[in-house]
Amino acid sequence: MNNGNLYRKALEALTWTEASSERGSEACAVIAIGHKNPDGDSVMSAMAYAHLMRELGFNVVAKTAGPANKETVFAAKAFGFDLPGVQPAVSAADSLILMDHSDYAQAVDGARDARILQLIDHHGVGDISESKLLYAKYMPVGSCCSIVYTSYKELDVEITPAVAKILLAGILTDTLNLVKVTCTDVDRAIYRELVTILAAADKLSYDDEFNKIQKIYKGMSEAAKNFDGMTDEEIFNCDAKDYDISGVHFCLGSMDWDHPESIESFLDRMLKVMDGRGLMFCRVGYLEHSYILYCGAPQGASPDFGKNVAESAFGPSVRPGVIYCERRLSRKLDVVPMLTKVL
Repeated sequence: MNNGNLYRKALEALTWTEASSERGSEACAVIAIGHKNPDGDSVMSAMAYAHLMRELGFNVVAKTAGPANKETVFAAKAFGFDLPGVQPAVSAADSLILMDHSDYAQAVDGARDARILQLIDHHGVGDISESKLLYAKYMPVGSCCSIVYTSYKELDVEITPAVAKILLAGILTDTLNLVKVTCTDVDRAIYRELVTILAAADKLSYDDEFNKIQKIYKGMSEAAKNFDGMTDEEIFNCDAKDYDISGVHFCLGSMDWDHPESIESFLDRMLKVMDGRGLMFCRVGYLEHSYILYCGAPQGASPDFGKNVAESAFGPSVRPGVIYCERRLSRKLDVVPMLTKVL
């Protein structure tokens, strides 16, 4: 039996009829959904994977756990597709496919009570578990959309130009157009194949299609750094994730700020948002360097708990709440593992 047939058998073993007895009814559909404070990769991977499941005959719809950010909205408009509806909470009656995460702390509200059928993720293995059958697929790649692409190939389902646009948008955002430290040769090869699909559909040369996509990415990048009209709390929350490590719960924000004239005031603004919300950390990418912000402590712990953890992981503070790092840190490859080691 080939890999595609094995994959199909694994999915069929999940007894989808218990969650989607009315084939085609959205009210009875399995929900493919990314993490809270969704980024482009979590949204696009849910959309593409839901389409794949529907092509296999399963009743699956994509949703987002919160509003899409500016970069995702721009990408959808530029590539010409609609974004899923928002579903901020689920119930015990719902069945889920969780995309781009595998931690309850990052999952949509109510996920602990829902039936989780699948996990598709490119981060470390989280704490989500199921007493019933569960299909999980993890790959060390730069984008969850790259994992979804491999599933299409394994199951021999055509990647149409419409799907290629969705997958490419997710890869663009999560690999920063293939330059992020987490990007792999797998992501690069998939990127090239998706561009080839779109070039054929648009009747363009590969180079012309590539240049067209570069212009779209430039707009995406500008949208991602456009905080106009946003409160400081919205800026912090646009890419913040919750974690539970060794019984310690904390929130970790991640953003970039490339304006030398206002970097110090921006750090102060983010620290003000973090104050009074428990144990908080934040990675601020600045040019080719990084700042780590810290604030608070778990209930019952020393007030210096956050400070001690941050300094043990990243070095001494340059001023209260702020640590300067000489290199550009990745949240996934650097910040979370360094905090995990200390905790």
